Amino acid sequence: MAGSGSSFEAQQLVELLSVVSSSQDEETATQAAIERAAQALEAETSALVVAGRAVRSVGFPAGSNDHDLLATVGLGRHVRLDISGIGSCAAAAAALGDRDESRLVIARRGADFSVEEHNLIRGMARVLGLTLQMLRTLDAERRRQRHMEQLYRIQRAISRRVPLSDVLGMIVDGVRDVLGAEDDFVGLWLIDPMEPGLLTLAASVGSSAAQERWPRRLPIADAGAMGRVVQTDEVVHHGAQAPGAALARLMPNDTGCLAVPVHENGQVAGGLLISRREDQPSPKADQEKMLSFAEHVSLALTDARTLSDMNEAMHDSLTGLASRALFLDRLSNELAHMDRGDTALALLFIDLDRFKQVNDTFGHNAGDVLLVGVAERIQAAIRACDVAARFGGDEFAVMLRGAVSVENTRDVSARIIASLHQPFPVPGGTADIDASIGIALVEGERVEAEQLLHRADVAMYQAKRTGRGRSVLFCADPISELRMTGA
Repeated sequence: MAGSGSSFEAQQLVELLSVVSSSQDEETATQAAIERAAQALEAETSALVVAGRAVRSVGFPAGSNDHDLLATVGLGRHVRLDISGIGSCAAAAAALGDRDESRLVIARRGADFSVEEHNLIRGMARVLGLTLQMLRTLDAERRRQRHMEQLYRIQRAISRRVPLSDVLGMIVDGVRDVLGAEDDFVGLWLIDPMEPGLLTLAASVGSSAAQERWPRRLPIADAGAMGRVVQTDEVVHHGAQAPGAALARLMPNDTGCLAVPVHENGQVAGGLLISRREDQPSPKADQEKMLSFAEHVSLALTDARTLSDMNEAMHDSLTGLASRALFLDRLSNELAHMDRGDTALALLFIDLDRFKQVNDTFGHNAGDVLLVGVAERIQAAIRACDVAARFGGDEFAVMLRGAVSVENTRDVSARIIASLHQPFPVPGGTADIDASIGIALVEGERVEAEQLLHRADVAMYQAKRTGRGRSVLFCADPISELRMTGA
């Protein structure tokens, strides 16, 4: 060795500490440490042995298997080794920590290591051990921070009612970011509501090869780990797939998985899976992280179902138009945000003429077909920013938004009346109807939604009394008629 004594040992340890402490991850720190240790001890080879296996080494020819010999030194079985291309070597090992199964192993040609050199190896092993411990702590903190950031991002997307498919995509991305590696695959399968015996891939992330390998639809009975998750409502990890199962056949031989169940309204709805190497551990912390992402899948599914149920409740089941409750809510909101003095809103109340005759002549099924056609024609006559609703029976309403006037309201009403006057094909024949429209404008006043609706309703009945197939504008005194196209 180039020097001796405690001062040399201290200098080597300081230099080693400087090298490894500047590393950003365990792999880089380990490589730097074993290279520095070999250099300091003028050794031909060195390695880090973990649980009896050399996980990283230097000084061996490409393709050599001799580095496995260093694992036996790490276990204390040999002090001299015969290494191909090098010859007989002295070997020494030191644990990285008191409770650590990892060991720094050094081998060199020539005489055995001195007491001072053994002390230096122990010091270097201890420096590497402390550095790796620090890096693991920092990595765990970074992962914890990323985990929290991903969950917050997902929660914000759910609260903002981002489309469900986008939220589920964010969740599988988050799983791979927090728990996985670039070559890992993350998939979310949900029970098919139309075929409960099948799982459907709802979201996934991974290489193109992995995406092609993993199926979009799987029978639960043949789905390996995913099938077990759904059937048992329990966490499944590593090579727990049933032999010969479809999912197992699609995975590389050295690949296992970690999978957790997801729920909707307390019932198992599917499973979330990340592929992993069989030798890659799934500590309890990883399982807890996976379960936290699965809980957010459940939250997204439940919220989407709630929103769907609300939409169904707030929309007419036959025509898909807004219900009376939803229409009045939007009308109230629009009135509350209008600037005083603006003529910015018009309400049209539409009642169909001769609709009862259609039901009496062709039957209620034909009447339903007619109502769907009426809704489509009303929607075609207004802008995307306007709101149309069915109040029930043969009554409809339209809210025209944004600086409307008597003239353009008249034009819209005329389009609707002319459109509805055209014959409707219905089961059993052709139906002819007309529409009477009452109009109420907001002009320089504060008015409640129900009050405005009452005005439009009064004007609509005046239109019916004066000949049907026309519209009337509400005026406090008197009601003045606006004759539109139509009989």
